[in-house]
Amino acid sequence: MSIPKGYLKFSGIMLLLGGIMGFTGQLIHLGDVPESVKDIPDFLKSAVNIHVLLAYASTFILMGLPALFLKQSSGLKWWGWLAFPLLFTGLMLEIFHGPVQIIAYPIIFDFVHTSADLQHVSDLLNNMAVDKYPLQLAIFIPLVPGILLGLLLLGISSLKAKVLPKAPAIFLLVVLAIQIVSFIVPVHIHLLEISFAYIHLVFVWFGGVLAFNKSKSLASHNNEMIQIEK
Repeated sequence: MSIPKGYLKFSGIMLLLGGIMGFTGQLIHLGDVPESVKDIPDFLKSAVNIHVLLAYASTFILMGLPALFLKQSSGLKWWGWLAFPLLFTGLMLEIFHGPVQIIAYPIIFDFVHTSADLQHVSDLLNNMAVDKYPLQLAIFIPLVPGILLGLLLLGISSLKAKVLPKAPAIFLLVVLAIQIVSFIVPVHIHLLEISFAYIHLVFVWFGGVLAFNKSKSLASHNNEMIQIEK
């Protein structure tokens, strides 16, 4: 398969930028609701800005993601390709919650003037009304499993494909292990609490590989393709 170098470089840059933006956004991400009424103005400013950043982060990653699979197409097994729809679905659903904080939060919290108002709004935002709107679960249930399972398949399939360098795939599996530990360990450890941010560093690394590096395996594969065409 012949893939234009310009497309690969563009896709790599998209993954790189999206990963950096996502990592930054997750690090500075605040809680889902303000702690007090007096915190509302600062909370809204941060919430809107951060979720605009995260929305573009996921958009850039989605733009670059196909090239990551096309680049390895010669070595991917059928199950390796399953990582793409899983990651695409998880990242798309991750974008969905952004408009709530970007558009709806400034409207909702404009009506909050007392602690009782804040408590009522916080309860509504933190507790989904799945009894009345069960289709909400169709958005929230596949989100995390889609991303984590997609990353797992991507990491293993990339190692087996032997087209790209092994280091980013190994790092991906390490990040997944940290993510799983963060779910299990019942103590507050800051490095574990921000573990979801590490996932974006995986895309930073893969993006750098696509944009700037050329592995030996890939170079030899391209040479073989040229010889076959001749």
